[in-house]
Amino acid sequence: MKKPYVFISYSRQDREFTEKLSAALRVAGVETWTDVENIAAGENWQSKIEEGLLQARVLLYVASRNTSTSEWVNQELRAFMRGPGRIIPLIIDDDGPAAIPEPLQQFQWADFRSEFDDAFYSLLTALHEVQGAESLAKARFISRGYVFISYAYQDASFVEKLKLHLKKRGYAYWDFRESERNYQVDYTLELEGVIQNAEATLSVISPNWKKSPTSMQEMHFSKEVGTPVFLLRLSDPGPTLSLAGLTCIEFTGSHANGFEKLDSKMKSFGL
Repeated sequence: MKKPYVFISYSRQDREFTEKLSAALRVAGVETWTDVENIAAGENWQSKIEEGLLQARVLLYVASRNTSTSEWVNQELRAFMRGPGRIIPLIIDDDGPAAIPEPLQQFQWADFRSEFDDAFYSLLTALHEVQGAESLAKARFISRGYVFISYAYQDASFVEKLKLHLKKRGYAYWDFRESERNYQVDYTLELEGVIQNAEATLSVISPNWKKSPTSMQEMHFSKEVGTPVFLLRLSDPGPTLSLAGLTCIEFTGSHANGFEKLDSKMKSFGL
């Protein structure tokens, strides 16, 4: 990993939080290193972790009720403190403050016990100060968050217009064709994290969408995890059971009218 990155040190019992955090950071343009993502089967576990620590610019120390019993976390911290990198503690439960080792008590922590988005924005600000504007130039987490765009690649020309519209309105987006990817992780697992952290999913409906092996699954998964779904009908897909009874925003005619209705619909959801 050649780009500047952050190393996430955590107890295995806190893996769910760590995976969510790592996915959110990658979408925001911040490279991350965790043992699960960056160590392939058959590689020497300890040597790869040491390599990851030595090259990291920042260590995110996940503090929780599980931290004090994790010898790996303590070893990672001791190794990282021998270098010049910065450490940012992350509090994820009420036992977190007490779990922060004495050498880290002087550092300002990010409090993830309540609102994830608020704490994440504070963390991004701190990372921006450490890594500089250039390394975070691709960060897309702004006040409105980001939307996930689900579509068939044949409809990419329309999606380019959609992305331009979103940019003008101050919305960020995640598009599998251009957004930061983590090729060490199974694509479907990465996609789950992206969708779960998105403010909304925009599904571009067309005959191509209906034939896509993943687009319909992305729509259903978004609903399953509670991510609002907006259906943008670019062209008529024909009778489709999964769309029966659902309202679509029409783009079959004037795209300008469609974008206006999309703006109104998103605002009604507080986006």
